[in-house]
Amino acid sequence: MIKNYLKIALRNIKRHKGYSFINITGLAIGMACCLIITIWVLDELSYDKFHENAASLYRVEENQHYSGRVYHVTVTPYPLAPALKEEIPEIIDATRVVWAGGLLFRYEEKAFYEYDIRAVDPSFVQMFSFPLLRGDKKTALESPYSLVLSEEIAEKYFGEENPIGKVISINNQHDFTVTGLMKNVRHNSTLQFDILIPYEFLEKIGRTNDRFGSNSISTFVQLSENASVEQVNKKIFGFIRTRVPESVTDLVLMPFTRIHLHAYFGWEKSGDAIQYVYIFSLIAFFVLLIACINFMNLSTARSANRAKEVGMRKVVGALRHHIVRQFYGESVLFAFIALIFAVIIVTLLLPAFSNLAAKDLSWNVAGIGFILIGLLAATILTGLIAGSYPALFLSSFQPVKVLKGSLKSGAASSMFRKILVVIQFSLSILLIIGTTVVSKQMNYMKNRKLGWDKEHLIYVPLRANIRNSSQVLKTELVKNPGVLSITASSQLPSHIGSNSGGADWDGKDPEQIVLIGMNAVDYDFIKTLKIDIAEGRGFSKEYASDLTNSFIVNEEVAKIMGKESVIGERFDFAGKKGTIVGVTKNFHYQPIREKIEPLALFMNPDYLNVMLIRVPPDGITATLKSIENTWNRVIPNYPIEYRFLDERLDRMYRAEERIGTLLKYFAILAVFIACLGLFGLASFTAEQRTKEVGIRKVLGASVSQIAVLLCKEFFVLVLLANAIAWPAAYFLMRNWLQNYAYRTGLELIIFLAAMSAALAVAIISVSFQAIRAARTNPVDSLRYE
Repeated sequence: MIKNYLKIALRNIKRHKGYSFINITGLAIGMACCLIITIWVLDELSYDKFHENAASLYRVEENQHYSGRVYHVTVTPYPLAPALKEEIPEIIDATRVVWAGGLLFRYEEKAFYEYDIRAVDPSFVQMFSFPLLRGDKKTALESPYSLVLSEEIAEKYFGEENPIGKVISINNQHDFTVTGLMKNVRHNSTLQFDILIPYEFLEKIGRTNDRFGSNSISTFVQLSENASVEQVNKKIFGFIRTRVPESVTDLVLMPFTRIHLHAYFGWEKSGDAIQYVYIFSLIAFFVLLIACINFMNLSTARSANRAKEVGMRKVVGALRHHIVRQFYGESVLFAFIALIFAVIIVTLLLPAFSNLAAKDLSWNVAGIGFILIGLLAATILTGLIAGSYPALFLSSFQPVKVLKGSLKSGAASSMFRKILVVIQFSLSILLIIGTTVVSKQMNYMKNRKLGWDKEHLIYVPLRANIRNSSQVLKTELVKNPGVLSITASSQLPSHIGSNSGGADWDGKDPEQIVLIGMNAVDYDFIKTLKIDIAEGRGFSKEYASDLTNSFIVNEEVAKIMGKESVIGERFDFAGKKGTIVGVTKNFHYQPIREKIEPLALFMNPDYLNVMLIRVPPDGITATLKSIENTWNRVIPNYPIEYRFLDERLDRMYRAEERIGTLLKYFAILAVFIACLGLFGLASFTAEQRTKEVGIRKVLGASVSQIAVLLCKEFFVLVLLANAIAWPAAYFLMRNWLQNYAYRTGLELIIFLAAMSAALAVAIISVSFQAIRAARTNPVDSLRYE
């Protein structure tokens, strides 16, 4: 019987090539989209699962309380890890992880600045599964001057030579011996690095402290096998407060395997990566559903053509469940044929998609066995969903009516097809609006005025050994006619992450605790960045007190202080007692998705880590060459490294731009699949109304009138789809935009444009068949049937 069903299905495919092509193409594209998204989602869910101890690893995080608001941070004090291990029995191991990048590595004639460096405790290589190809993980980081390199870095310096035992000079001062060679870190690891150095080295050079009130590093712990996370959280909750009584900080554990998708930093938890897993999972479902609707529509639309076959089968003894089984079998066969093409499409497009998504994606993301079982299950499910209504609908035909020729398509089946078309286009319009809003928000963030001028501004890192010569360098660079202005700061103006809650001023409520961002700056910071001053002045060499006890605050600080003017007011902050000499207009010093928070600027030459140089728009190449020559003359032992600040800002939104681009492509494919089905349905409708078209032409109807008649029904369905999609899109995108403190609006033009696009593609899809039917010779039309 199965063989017979298969024969009939293949004959139908061969007999009706056009409809079969539309069905298979739609299902293949829908399944390909679904497969690609599934691979992406599985990759997102796989992060950090490869560690042997993954289930028992946690990152220690903080909740800081400020006047009723909670500020969540993922960094902790330097001495926290050993203290937790010593005092909490359930914690069997702990390690500190410190970013130690920007070190100058030299080996023979090769010299490079390396950035992906982590300083860790020796326990790090025991807790995490980053396998060593050479060296012993138990002793690899015992010496403060030992190095563990990735394969990529080892090849960069030593080629094919064995790196173990080789000596690399760091910052022209310290000689490190390579004691371990590790495999390159997997792309689905939250911790990304190329080089490991011992935490003890940072202690030796004075880059650590023993204060429990200062947060700078990541702390990871490993719990014992039967430990209760809830109990450990209770024990560590007030750990900081016991050491710093005035602290407003509580500790909490974050499961290591949840960090990639659920981590957040700041005042509110919003916009974490898991939302994109949900969004793309829904898109995969929508696209596949649209493809399945195509199959249902065309199968039920052509029901009359197979009515006699069903009638004859029932007359010769076939029961309804036999018919149902037959049609289910046909739809599953279609799905398997579509799967073959879908797998080919995915295989061809996966490298391009990986490049677009900035990931190393492959079929074995979850193991070949899992993928094969998943493909089989998904194909059968797709076939059953796509074939559900056709099977039940066609199997319900009465043989007497069929064989007498009295069977009509009926209003019920026609209404069902219309509902399916509306659902298809509702989903497509929803995707169009969503894609448009995401793109608009990305453009808004990239083009929003920051409150300072990012153009033609370069930054040069000032390493510890370079900082001593920075003033001499600045003096020489100022002589360069191509340098318009120059300053320095502890952090880039676009990435000010340091803050403190210890500010005080006259009239402040003793119960009020305000978290204020802070940045140490040099003279001309306001001038170089072109920040507008709302009141007062910038730092000036004319005022000696500016170097020790003056502050410039933004409007948010002035607003909190609640005074008509804050110039000259006492302001104690960041260990300095001083007065406010200037108030800047609010400017963005963090990603634009974040609200502008209070900020204070002060001077401290010891904290200056980056030099900022404004250059003219003309002759940039010559100016940069001149800056480089000056650098080499003043600081010959360290190569210069510089970047343009606007390029760094663009990179901040690269991930969201990628998401927007992916949304755009999937929306286009969804609309294409919907139009493919509409094209097939229009073709069938024109075929069914051939006689009517002939009579209308005989009675004087023009080609345009007949084309409008045939298009009108689909036009109304697309308008109805807009009426359904608009409220859903407004609700969803309004909620998504809440993740951004500064956001674009949901203007009516976005929805009208989506409607116009949907109508345009629908009319294009239908009009070809409509005009073709309208141009048919009425003699041939009336001879039909």
